[in-house]
Amino acid sequence: MKKVLLVVLIIILAVAWSFRFHSINRNIVLPFVQVFTKGIQVPIEKDFFITSDENMDGYTVTVISAELLTAEDFLTRFNSSELIDLLGIFTDHIYEVRVLIENRNNPFINESGIPLGYYDLKGIDYILSLDAICFKLANPDMPGTSFSIREGTCIEIILPFDVMSSQTSPTHLKKHPPLLQISLYPHQKLIELY
Repeated sequence: MKKVLLVVLIIILAVAWSFRFHSINRNIVLPFVQVFTKGIQVPIEKDFFITSDENMDGYTVTVISAELLTAEDFLTRFNSSELIDLLGIFTDHIYEVRVLIENRNNPFINESGIPLGYYDLKGIDYILSLDAICFKLANPDMPGTSFSIREGTCIEIILPFDVMSSQTSPTHLKKHPPLLQISLYPHQKLIELY
């Protein structure tokens, strides 16, 4: 009798969970994916990452170059090879992406701008995140990863992304290159690196 009761209880819980899962997820609206080629000036427009009040409208992003480097080569490029231990034992490579960010017509200086901390490199089965230590080395004049610039000006920034051997290999990255994500909703805007 206890076994029958247990089986009935499990079935009831499974049905309740299925109903709840379906009711929560049936109204999800997935972002519309837009992919742009390298070298094209991509307007962010009214797109955002977390909330619609991020107000990046008026900014554009252009990928200038992208290069996969060993962590040691990246640090040597910035005369900081002694900092290799700070990257952690799993960081083998750095994916260096150079971007040009322009404020064409966003007047909200110091109120809103670009949140680079949300920028990722998206692959078919991996995501690479911005490395804070390498970002500071590559962009010593930047106060942080969120910023705004005056209307009509632009800035070139180096975005260094961690490549950990536990995530993916350099061979896999070359075979399946990532895309730079610059917004998520309602349009997920991605820029090709090659």
